[in-house]
Amino acid sequence: MSLWLGDAMGPDPLMVLLVVILLARFLLWFCLGTFIDYRLARRYPAKPKED
Repeated sequence: MSLWLGDAMGPDPLMVLLVVILLARFLLWFCLGTFIDYRLARRYPAKPKED
């Protein structure tokens, strides 16, 4: 009877897919943000202070 209810199959495949998608989005967002910061820092170097 427990096999028919599905509680012996483990986690729901849709929930696993959702977690994987959310992790991938977070990693891509983090990497893209770091890349954009790097590109902007190279494009606009800090000006030296004038005395």
